[in-house]
Order: sequence, then C-alpha cells, then structure tokens
Amino acid sequence: MSRWGIGSVLPWPVPELAPDDPGSLWAVWTAGHAETAAFRTARGALAALIAHRRVRRIWLPAYGCAALVEGAAGCDIAWYGVDEHLAPDVTGLAGAVQAGDAVLAIDYFGAPPPRAFRDLAAGRPDVLWIEDRAQALDTGAADWGQVMLYSPRKLTGVGEGGLLVGAGPLPGPEATDAPATAEAQRARAEDPDGFRPEAWFPVFQQQEAAFDSRPLAMGEDARGLLARLAHAPRAARRRANWTVLAEGLGDLALWPGRAAEFAPLAFPVRLANRDAVAASLAERRIWCARHWASLPSDPAEHPVAHRLAGELLSLPCDERYDARDMAEVAEAVLALAR
Repeated sequence: MSRWGIGSVLPWPVPELAPDDPGSLWAVWTAGHAETAAFRTARGALAALIAHRRVRRIWLPAYGCAALVEGAAGCDIAWYGVDEHLAPDVTGLAGAVQAGDAVLAIDYFGAPPPRAFRDLAAGRPDVLWIEDRAQALDTGAADWGQVMLYSPRKLTGVGEGGLLVGAGPLPGPEATDAPATAEAQRARAEDPDGFRPEAWFPVFQQQEAAFDSRPLAMGEDARGLLARLAHAPRAARRRANWTVLAEGLGDLALWPGRAAEFAPLAFPVRLANRDAVAASLAERRIWCARHWASLPSDPAEHPVAHRLAGELLSLPCDERYDARDMAEVAEAVLALAR
C-alpha cells in the first residue's frame, strides 16, 4: 500500500505568483503569439477553429481519444497511422494530404513528434497544422504547428480549459452564464493524501461526462489561476520524476532510454497484462490512467494503434511527487509486470 494516494485527479492549486507573472503557465504558453482564444474545452476550441477556417477535411492520428472526433465533427475526418512508438506515418500522410486540409498531431505525453514529421509540417504551408498540446506542459522544442491547442485541465487542477494560440485568425468563444465547476479538484485539494477517493473521483467522472464540443468560453477562475501558477518548477519536477522512472523501468517503457527533454504528462509503459497491473496498482492507491483504452479509428486499418491501446499504461509523474514516490511506483510496476 502506498504511503499516500499517487495519481488521479489533480487538486485545485494554490496561486503561487502575482497576477500575469511572465513565468506563469498562461504567460509561457501564450508568449510570442499575437492571438489567443480561451475556451472551456479543447474539443470546443477545435470545433470553433475548424468552423472559422472552413476546413473541409482534417487528418487525425489513429491513436487518439474520442474527444478529437467530437471536436472535428464539422468536417470530413481522415486517419493516418502511427508506429510502435507513436511516431506518425509521415510517408503515408505526405502522399495523401492536400492543400486546404488540416492535420492534427498530438505531442504524446508531452513530447514533440519526430523531426521528419515536423519537417513535413514546415514544408506544407498550404495545410493547417494543429499541434495538440493537451498532454504537453512544455515540449522542450519550438512550436511546429501553425496553431497550438492546450487543455489545461489535463496538466493542472483548474478543471477546464481549451486554449488556442498561434497564427491567426482565431475564433472567439461564446459567452455562457453557466460556468464549469471544479468541485472534484477542490475536493481533491481537501484530501491531499488521497485517502478518500470516494469524495472526489465520482464527482470528477460526472464533470468529465458533462463536457461537450460547444465553443464556450473558459471561466474567469481558471483563466486567472493559470496566470498565477509557475511554469518552470512544474516542468522541472516532471522531468526529474521521468528520469527516476526511466532508470527503474528499462524496457517496459514505451520509449526506452529517452531523456526527459520535455515536461511529461505521465510516463508510458507497455504491458501485456496492462489491465491486471492497473487494477493491482489501484489497490495500492497508485492510480494510473490509460491513454487511451478505446480508440475511434478503425482497428482493421490501424492495428498497431489498437494494439498499443490495449498495452499502454500512464504512470503518474507530475509535480505532486518526488523521487521516493517514483521509486515506489517503479518497484510496484516491475513486481506486477513479472
């Protein structure tokens, strides 16, 4: 049994900086970009962008969540493949994408795609390249997209958010009189050691189920908090925790030996007995996400992506934890994987 609960819902954070500090998450994410647009959800932001740019067809990665399909529902959807390490099929995409299309690619677990993909994006300005940074607090690399799409609630405890930044024009969100709630995150903050998941996890599931692709505005509470949360220490702690897990888990890692040049969402491992390991870890109060257990792409056309969907487990490595916690997680995973 873990000495405290590791993983799951991020707590509502305490402001650390003066408003609009240049080192805040908001300031770092929007720096150097003339236009920004803050939505309630990333899928709502994507839907608004597609409509605003009149995109007829969008290419999505075969390994991605169902929310992408919700956000892209306003146009035709095509799929491109990924390999065993989640690298996009650059050759196939280069031969199929046409002028006027949009291509969305995910910075998986916070890491940018390989250089070949970024070179393709740079060489095709007639295509709208959307860099999905929902899992990326900091990629450690230059922007490769024309538009970047963040999902702050995946990276900190604000509870909502879909932030568009980059080359304009960008759409504006719709005002709403019904702000999103962060009850689960606030309840998690009242249970920092994670001993009462029944007080916050069911609420979190309800919150997540209520999100949709309407292009509603981000709430002022979330917007204000993102401008008062420090970027650098969060990124540094995540990189340090990745290093501990990488050293302890070896070939179980999706990317064995990869250094944390980026600030990771989580540490992905590949396990034949993934679901059994996840259940046993949960019994020890180590809660691990599955990004993603179910994919909207066709398994017959994209078997590699769907095989990964049955094997990948995301180990928590965010800033709540230290090297001792990561060593405990690594030891537990190794024992269960055997």
